[in-house]
Amino acid sequence: MLRVQTPSHGIGAGPGRAAPAVEEVRQQLRSILASPAFHGSKRCQQFLEYVCEKAFSGEAGALKERMIAIEVFGRQPQTELGEDTIVRVGAREVRKRLAQYYVTPDGAAAEVRIDLPLGSYSPEFRRVAAMHEVVPPMAASIVADGWERGWHGKRLPAMLGSGLLLLGLAAFAAVELFSASPNAQAFQRFWNPVFRSSDPLLVAMAHPLVYHPSGRAIKLNEDGLPPQEFPMQRALQVPPKALTGADMIPVFNQYVGVGDMVAVTEVSNMLAQRSKRVRIRLASNLEFADMRRAPIFLVGSITNRWTMELQGTWRYRFSWTPGSVTVISDSQGGGDRRQWSIPQIDDGSAPEDYFMVCRIRNSLTGGFTLAAAGLKQFGTEAAGRLLADPDQLGAILQKLPAGWESKNLQVVLHAQVVGSTPAQPDVVAWNVW
Repeated sequence: MLRVQTPSHGIGAGPGRAAPAVEEVRQQLRSILASPAFHGSKRCQQFLEYVCEKAFSGEAGALKERMIAIEVFGRQPQTELGEDTIVRVGAREVRKRLAQYYVTPDGAAAEVRIDLPLGSYSPEFRRVAAMHEVVPPMAASIVADGWERGWHGKRLPAMLGSGLLLLGLAAFAAVELFSASPNAQAFQRFWNPVFRSSDPLLVAMAHPLVYHPSGRAIKLNEDGLPPQEFPMQRALQVPPKALTGADMIPVFNQYVGVGDMVAVTEVSNMLAQRSKRVRIRLASNLEFADMRRAPIFLVGSITNRWTMELQGTWRYRFSWTPGSVTVISDSQGGGDRRQWSIPQIDDGSAPEDYFMVCRIRNSLTGGFTLAAAGLKQFGTEAAGRLLADPDQLGAILQKLPAGWESKNLQVVLHAQVVGSTPAQPDVVAWNVW
């Protein structure tokens, strides 16, 4: 995936694919802005449309926080942006809404994708490959030619020759594909239970408990401060003794984490390219009967009830220590068993993360189960990207013992976190049984 280069031709491209034309990206932008994910936020619509238009005109490199603050949010040129975070908050909201859009049927089926990368206000555009793009054009022309000539007796030898040539081309293409890409072959074997299932993949997303400040807390926080367009996005700065427990209102089953959404988006897009459907539900709204014999994908660890309930037969498991630290523990090894954790930071940031990818063939549900979960949101995001990437996942799978595809599999990985983005992970432990 490339950044915007020249607006006069295609903009952004995937490896080996033609870049989408400006008008194709504009059409996709119109679909995104009109979607339910963006319909409720005029500012998010304005933000995304503004940065895309700048990219179309070749000005993507000039997209800076101050310019967006002035031209999109109406801030004065002298505004101190160290304290006014409206642009950064707006960019996070746009990324979240893009993630929501791309897990809808319309978003997953889109052939052109628009992204706003973390740490940048310059959008990226890329074309998503369709399955029919791998059909050799020569083979298609042979079939068409045969039907034009008709299956007359005098044409039969030629048609048989064409048919054999078609089979030969198909076989050659298959041999070329798999001999040239052992990673893709391992990736295919990993996902075959889902690819071959007649049922859609049931995605069970984590359901974090979020606290809202009460109206009284918001009023206390706003007293004496300049008005703000989004008061719910201003951090509470009320003296501790001015608030009570009643000022924090628990909100159940209404939020998902950014890392969880990215993981679901990556896997859903990969499956959409292979004409596989997904059903997305909060894990808290799923009963065990809903998952019986269905292929399921568990996203998230301690905030996903089904990850925690179904991990009882796994070697590596998530747990919550009395010090409010999430850990991955090795259930084997007695008192000397291994354990992975990261420092607990109150603001949710982390310099690194550990995460697990699990592939369980004989799950307690009676069906096929996948899991992608980190100690924090960064690891869950990295797990989702890994599962959707043939090269990255395939390279790991090829190092496992032969026959892993017919067994249960767990891999524990570690990734550094740069800013808010997980880096390329390393394997720290695995188990095949």
